[in-house]
Amino acid sequence: MLLSRSECVEILKNVLKQKSTTNDHKEEDVKLLDYNFVRDHTPMGYLGDYYELTLTYSNAADGNAKQEKLFIKSLPELSAEAQKEAIFKKEAWLYETLLADMQQYSKLKWRANCYFTRSDLLVLENVTLAGYHLSATTELCETSLFQLMHSLAAFHSASLIYEQQTEQNIGQEFGHYLQEITVASEIAWFTTGLSAVLAIIRSLPEFAANRDFIDSELLGIMEGIYVQAKPSDRYRNVLCHRDPWAGNIFFPSQPEQVALLVDFQTCRYTPPATDLAFSLYMNLSSAERERLASISLEIYYNALDANLQEFGLQAEQFLTKSELLKSFEEFRLFGVVYRAVAATIVKVPVEFVTNDFKYVDRSECLLRYMQENDAFNSYMLECCSEVMEVALKS
Repeated sequence: MLLSRSECVEILKNVLKQKSTTNDHKEEDVKLLDYNFVRDHTPMGYLGDYYELTLTYSNAADGNAKQEKLFIKSLPELSAEAQKEAIFKKEAWLYETLLADMQQYSKLKWRANCYFTRSDLLVLENVTLAGYHLSATTELCETSLFQLMHSLAAFHSASLIYEQQTEQNIGQEFGHYLQEITVASEIAWFTTGLSAVLAIIRSLPEFAANRDFIDSELLGIMEGIYVQAKPSDRYRNVLCHRDPWAGNIFFPSQPEQVALLVDFQTCRYTPPATDLAFSLYMNLSSAERERLASISLEIYYNALDANLQEFGLQAEQFLTKSELLKSFEEFRLFGVVYRAVAATIVKVPVEFVTNDFKYVDRSECLLRYMQENDAFNSYMLECCSEVMEVALKS
């Protein structure tokens, strides 16, 4: 059984407590009548099995049956990977503690409500019932991008206010919970992808004149992403989401509202530029990024400052605008390298992605697929061109 009856009673109490602004019912007046689970195959994720949980209950005030529909994310039943279990525990801990504490320091909602956690399971608000939706495409429109900028500003400002109010440094206090799971020299899927990107760039006639640079310097420059994935000693760090691509963002129906972030397992304590570079490179084409990057950073910084002012603080106390812009230019490296490496997994047919492909070598397979598929060839050429553009400026 996914959840026991007693756990469902606890979940119901938590839901009603968070929804109620007045004491219009007492806990002892609420009776759980029934609960059931339905498997949801719609979300696609590395870490989860997903279910809809329906709680049917009544209270003494009127005796009528009511329902709450919630979302369950659980560790896959067949998972035997210690790494996946550790990653899931990280996200459960975040929802149970730090994210809940940080949300208190924001007047904007930037995450789904969480009603129950176990080391193998999360029960969350079903945000689609509140009108939120995923983007229909992996490239965001202007409105959605700006909603994401407001959401990140609220999330990051909550991190800063939390540290100010509690006199705690998130990195020092909780760094052992915020382990790196995607970008490191010992993580095979990423290093294999980095080698593949290098092989693709070597194969492209557009860069024949840069062959000496490619052979002697390019890999070392791309590996600079490992440093950028760690807390910075140059810029102010915040709790970053570190995976704000379109599939991890729910957008509101009203353009003036902010987006909701989900899937926090990649969180790290790094400069805000990490999330900004990730957002602008993973969610936009090169042409749209060139058009929207400057205004997006402007929107983000103004929103960050406005959120901080709600708590008597100012953005310049933590990060000046010039520091933000400078850090973003440096963290373009993170954006271009991650985008190129991710494309070698997410832009190919799923049947390509065997364990050997992920963890041993994917270069030859990708080079063949580029010859066979014009769309993939064009996408990789764009990714690799941006890697070279940033690398040559380093």
